[in-house]
Amino acid sequence: MKLMKLRKDARAVTSAIFIVLIAVLVVSASSVAVLLYTGGEENQGQSGNAATKGNVVKVDYIGRLADGRVFDTSLWDVASNDALYPKSLSFTLRSQSAYTPLQFTAGMGQMITGFDQGVMGMVEGQTKVIEVPPQEGYGSMDTSELFVMPLMVQKTVYDTMNVTEFSSIYGYVPVVGLLVQDPVYGWDVLVMEKDTNADTVMVMNKPTVSHEYAVYGEPDVIPATGWYAQVVSVDSAANSGEGLILVKNLLTDEDSGMVEGYDISKGSTFYVDMVDEAAGTYRMNYNGELLGKTLYFTVTLVDIVNT
Repeated sequence: MKLMKLRKDARAVTSAIFIVLIAVLVVSASSVAVLLYTGGEENQGQSGNAATKGNVVKVDYIGRLADGRVFDTSLWDVASNDALYPKSLSFTLRSQSAYTPLQFTAGMGQMITGFDQGVMGMVEGQTKVIEVPPQEGYGSMDTSELFVMPLMVQKTVYDTMNVTEFSSIYGYVPVVGLLVQDPVYGWDVLVMEKDTNADTVMVMNKPTVSHEYAVYGEPDVIPATGWYAQVVSVDSAANSGEGLILVKNLLTDEDSGMVEGYDISKGSTFYVDMVDEAAGTYRMNYNGELLGKTLYFTVTLVDIVNT
């Protein structure tokens, strides 16, 4: 409660002794209420100049996804501490000297729109969380770069292709008896026949039943990429002699948004942004991780360089 200025008389001096605490007793037949008030001005928050368009500002920030994982920061203590600050797939740890306050000119389009607008109006020393929707951040996803895949995959034991296709897939000129590796699953593939006149090559996939093959990366290294796929069964006589291989991708619902892979055939990375065990599917997303996402920046205005 804001206090009026005290008058300079004896009664005012006496009252000043008690101004910090004024007790009002309200007595009734059923209860006694004591109301306490403290003097002084109401806290109005930070004071000082507010950042406006054209100001050169310095800010510290922590950028997070909706699940709390950090994708970028200006703070070394955040960047280097994975236990307290779990990281997103796109986070890249730089050298310690690279972690300094971010300097830019406010309102001039040097930053993504939501971040830029969120900083304006802040005062030095103020910290706030800025929510940035996709349209004010890194934009929407390209839906043509999303591929829903089955968790249980069917492959044939015997495949037939032309010479050009074989060389493109396996990186070798086909020769009968040549042993190569499947580019996705890594199991042995044997060249069984080659017909130069017909321009055909027949190969035999030779996976081991129950074996878990690393796909789209190396799941056991740090940072991990890819995941494991297990060969459930191999039936060489199925499909009118083409054979049938059943392979299960060992992904769970909890892996949604947590797994990154590298596609050799496309020469690009992707991440698994959705796993639906009940539906038996997962989705490969070749968009950047921040596209189509609402982002959350914890920002502290360190300094307004020019006012």
